[in-house]
Amino acid sequence: MKPLSVTLPAIGLRVMWTYIATGLAIFLLMLLVGISMRGSQAGWWTIEPGTFYSLLSLHGIGMLTAMVVAGLGTLWYLVSRETGLDARVAYLAYAFFVAGVACVIVSIVPGHYGALWSMLYPLPFTGTYWPTWATGAWLVGTALVMLGFMIWCGQILGALLARYGGLGGVLAVDYVLHNRAFAKLDHEPPPPQIFAAAITAIDGLIAGTAGLTVGVALIVRWLDPTVAIDPLWAKNLTYLFGHTFANLTMYMAVAGIYVGLPICTRRAYHTSVPLVLAWWGTLLFVIIAYFHHLYMDFVQAESLKLVGELASFLAAIPVVVITVYGAVLLVHRSGMRWTLGSMFLFTGLIGWVVGGAAAVLDSTIPFNVDLHNTLWVPAHFHTYLLEGVVLFTLGWVFVNLEQRAGASSGALIRWLAGLGVFGGGALFVLGFYIAGAAGVPRRYAVEPPPGPYLAGIATVGAILVLVGLLVVAYEALRLARLPRSEVAP
Repeated sequence: MKPLSVTLPAIGLRVMWTYIATGLAIFLLMLLVGISMRGSQAGWWTIEPGTFYSLLSLHGIGMLTAMVVAGLGTLWYLVSRETGLDARVAYLAYAFFVAGVACVIVSIVPGHYGALWSMLYPLPFTGTYWPTWATGAWLVGTALVMLGFMIWCGQILGALLARYGGLGGVLAVDYVLHNRAFAKLDHEPPPPQIFAAAITAIDGLIAGTAGLTVGVALIVRWLDPTVAIDPLWAKNLTYLFGHTFANLTMYMAVAGIYVGLPICTRRAYHTSVPLVLAWWGTLLFVIIAYFHHLYMDFVQAESLKLVGELASFLAAIPVVVITVYGAVLLVHRSGMRWTLGSMFLFTGLIGWVVGGAAAVLDSTIPFNVDLHNTLWVPAHFHTYLLEGVVLFTLGWVFVNLEQRAGASSGALIRWLAGLGVFGGGALFVLGFYIAGAAGVPRRYAVEPPPGPYLAGIATVGAILVLVGLLVVAYEALRLARLPRSEVAP
């Protein structure tokens, strides 16, 4: 099999690597912010509460943006292999991301904005300890990120609609509903990674529209304090965007599984009817599962809360089961060599399943009452982000580098990277899970017992992750500097 790097013009690779490198760089910076906060909660050093909540605001939106940017780079590359894409549009979206991140940093570093990523009305404007301009910088920055995201989604969806003859073709409707006739015409459904791109684009446009709507309303309220906003309306739109934005990071990164694991196993990952049906379910469930964030809002219609619980359960079934099961079948008896690329892709499946299971538990109403305002919530989303999305992204990066160089890493490097990133990450999230089960509240600068002790354990885990990532960065640079080879490792 030829290296991936020779299948696409140089401009496509530049777009991909620009996005991925930027996303991973932001991730590393946010990791340092996270270590500083957990160390403070452990009592190892002291961060003043106002500064702590400013850093927490930066960390939350920064981590999500980092993983989104990296995932969009991967998907842009994969879609461009199937249909023509204009790199100028990709760089325009990238410019909005960079401008948005810059505004957010300004709102935090000199401005000390501290209303967290959710910026729930009226919190950004009431009882604040930061200047009003910092709120405006935050709101403008998040709006710019949303605009960049929607530009990307619009380009991808438009290209896919043109390539596959409309929405029915993109979603393989005839392939599922008229399978025999479809086969007789000798047509081919879209490859698996295209479904990840299509669902990201469709749900991304819906979520982005909701986010920009509430974002513009908040900017207007910032400019004119007499403007009133309905808090429940604002909360629905905020979580429709925020929950969907966070969840789509998983579906962006999983596209690397569909392409990367077949390279590692030298087996094909074909589109099947169950896979298509699974993605249809994901298209619906991801966009309505956010209602589980509003269980405690007594004025919200109870029927919507039940929809949120049902969608939360169903969202965990289709693609996770199909993708994970398919990945295990690909690897089973394939003779796959355990390189950094294959190792990260496969272990990321573990983090995805564990984090998803913890999320489903939290979305169950009887458990939600006790768990949702505890550290259990950051436990589950740190699991699927750090031990899922990040590992998928690193796996995709190393599959490309290994194929390009025709070389792989030695056993010592694999063990150091694995123990640091995966082992340290497991220790890190374990501190969150135990604390959440013990009732330690989230979003507290100073935690009640046993919070500080468990925060210390989590900080050790995070430091191990940082060490592992430094090993990974060194090895990535080493492989990138090797001469190009046509021989697979």
